Amino acid sequence: MIRLDHITKTFPDAVRPAVDQVSFHVNKGNICILVGPSGCGKTTILRMINRLEEPDGGDVLVDGRNVREMDPSALRRTIGYVIQQIGLLPHRTIEQNVALVPELLKWPRGKIRERTMDLLAMVGLEPGEVGHKYPHQLSGGQMQRVGVARALAADPPIMLMDEPFGAVDPIVRVRLQDEFLRLQQTVKKTICFVTHDINEAIKMGDFLVILKQGRLVQTGSPLEILTRPADDFVLSLLGDDRGVKILDLTRSESLMTPTDTLPEGLCGNGCRVQTVQPVKIALEMMMKNNADQIGVWRGDEIVGRLSWNDIKTHVNRVSG
Repeated sequence: MIRLDHITKTFPDAVRPAVDQVSFHVNKGNICILVGPSGCGKTTILRMINRLEEPDGGDVLVDGRNVREMDPSALRRTIGYVIQQIGLLPHRTIEQNVALVPELLKWPRGKIRERTMDLLAMVGLEPGEVGHKYPHQLSGGQMQRVGVARALAADPPIMLMDEPFGAVDPIVRVRLQDEFLRLQQTVKKTICFVTHDINEAIKMGDFLVILKQGRLVQTGSPLEILTRPADDFVLSLLGDDRGVKILDLTRSESLMTPTDTLPEGLCGNGCRVQTVQPVKIALEMMMKNNADQIGVWRGDEIVGRLSWNDIKTHVNRVSG
C-alpha cells in the first residue's frame, strides 16, 4: 500500500541528512510504527508521504503510484493526518471541524452531517453533547478524539499520525490507544504512526521501523524485534523490561503443553487462561493463586497446561 524506496532528505545547512537511504513498505490494513529518538527522521518521513516535504532522492509510492506524479492537494485529501497539536480550527464548532474535508470535496450537506455524527460516536464522543461546542470547551483527550474523527471524515484509505497521543496525560493516553486499536478493528486503515515511546510502538504496531540519525536500523513485527534486536542501540531502546514485553506479546497457546485433562484442583475453575491471552496474564494468575502451573482453555474446552518453568525457559531463551 505504501512503499518507500531509498528515500533521502537533507535540509539546508544540515551537517547530515535528516533521512538517509530509507526503504520499507507498509501492507494494506496494517499499522506501521516509526520509532526512535528525537531528530531521527520520523516526522520528515511522514511528511514526505503526503508531499509536505519533497525527497531529494528515492521514491514514495502509494497504492503503486509515485506520489511525485500526483497533485499534492488531491493526494492529501485521500490521506488522513493527525498531529500532536491536533490543529482544530478554534472558530469552528466540533461538528464543523470534522466536516472540513467532506465540505472541500463538496459532499451533499445531509451526507456530511450523517458522516460527522457517526464519526463522533465512533470515537467515543456523544454528538449531541460536543457537536455544537468549540475546541476550547473540550479536554485534551476529547480534542484528540475529534482530531482522529476529522482525519477519518472522508474515509481515506491511509492515515498518517504524528505523536497523536503525546500531549495528554498517561492515563488518558492509554485510553486513547485502546480506543484507537478498537476502532482500527472496524475501519482497517493503512496507518503510519510516529512515536518516540517504544512501549506505545509495541502496543500499537503490526510492523515497526526503528530509526537512528536518519538511518533505518531494524524493521519487523514487535515480537521479532523484541526477540531478535539488531544491535545494542535497539536493545537499549527496548529497555530492561524486554522479557516482560515479550510475555505481553506471546500467546499462552504457543508455550503450553497440550492435554485434555488437568491434575485435580489445578488452580481451580476460576483460574484459567484462554489460548489467545498473553502469557503475562497466565503468569499474573499463577502468582495471584500461588500456583506453579495453570490450565489453558479454548472456549469451554481444556487444551493444555502452562507452567512457571515453561515461561522462565522461554524468557531466558529469547532474552539471552
